[in-house]
Amino acid sequence: MAAPGFTTRRFSLSRAEWVTTAIAAVVSATAYVVGGYPYLALGVVGDLAGFLLLGLAGAAARARVQHEAMVCLVCIGAVLLLDPGWPLQLTEPVWWLVFSVGLAVYVVLRRRWCD
Repeated sequence: MAAPGFTTRRFSLSRAEWVTTAIAAVVSATAYVVGGYPYLALGVVGDLAGFLLLGLAGAAARARVQHEAMVCLVCIGAVLLLDPGWPLQLTEPVWWLVFSVGLAVYVVLRRRWCD
């Protein structure tokens, strides 16, 4: 059963989620413009960690976690703090592809859990 305030069965975002998504998008886009490729590589690893976390929580609750973009932004921050070097060995197009596939898989799963 979905925990109140933490998950929802609605596919669409609430007004508050639109706000937090916009904030996360601006923060991440700004970091990409300032940090360039290193931010992209580490950011995608963080996003993938976020998608995994959201996916596991969603599968357990059979509902999506609210404020998904902020969850991913926190995961990006954690990866940036860890600063692994291996993501920098892959090219920028690879990271864009990996991000796109990861997001698409998450959205398909999210659609199954939501009304």
